[in-house]
Amino acid sequence: MNQRTPRRSLVAAAALSALACLQPASARAGDAEACFTASEEGQRLRDEGRLREARARFIACGGASCPDLVQSDCAGWLSDVTARVPTLILSAQDEQGHDVADVQVTIDGAPLAARLDGKAVEVDPGERALRFERAGSDPVELRLVVREGEKLRRVSARLARSAAPGGGAATPGAGAIAPREDRAAPSPTSALLLPIALGSVAVGGGAAYASLGLSARADADRLRTTCAPRCTEGDVDAVRTKILAANIAFGVGVAALGGAVAALLLRRSEPAAPPAAAVHVVTLPGGAAAALGGRF
Repeated sequence: MNQRTPRRSLVAAAALSALACLQPASARAGDAEACFTASEEGQRLRDEGRLREARARFIACGGASCPDLVQSDCAGWLSDVTARVPTLILSAQDEQGHDVADVQVTIDGAPLAARLDGKAVEVDPGERALRFERAGSDPVELRLVVREGEKLRRVSARLARSAAPGGGAATPGAGAIAPREDRAAPSPTSALLLPIALGSVAVGGGAAYASLGLSARADADRLRTTCAPRCTEGDVDAVRTKILAANIAFGVGVAALGGAVAALLLRRSEPAAPPAAAVHVVTLPGGAAAALGGRF
């Protein structure tokens, strides 16, 4: 009986020792498999543009429990993905342009920020839909294209107050029709455009009258001293044409000057509706006639 007891003790000790050796090996095999799986998933997520999820996988396969080769590869991939993850700085303002912090933001329907604290948030690259929501304000949705490696991009939203239910003043753009604004009265500068234009025409008409008149007088004096009374019909007609043009320019200048004065007087009496004035010139034998017309 005493001899069998030591033998049984030796067998039990050997079995426990073998079991103790087998358990760590099995655990190590399971860790290695998990490391390889995380490495493969991280590469797939990275290629799909899901950089934040890929980074989490690379962190897992880069741990100390993973094989050295896997650790090295995952560490390099982790550094590359971290540099490619874009970041946004979100902000929002109320109707007065004041910054507000009690705003919730979602991206593509998933929560992104429960409150705006001015810190950068990470997002995946691609076309994204951001929705800003605040109690008492209409939600605002912004669509933007986020690029890989884009850091600290500022995105801001202006939140308008929601329309009060059951009546009250509604905010334009929240399902209510904005009230029609009264037509603004013309500014003093625009009201002076017509008098200034007519005045310019009057000055130009006077200058043309003086120039043509002097030229016609000089030509007539030359004809008197050289060929009168046997001057050619062409020379005489040229002088007559200049005289006619000078008279037309004089008539236009006088009419424009009168129109400018009338426009100034009418502007003082009705500043909101300046009259539309027009100058009409009719050529007559040996001269011209001008008339001023307008709507009152």
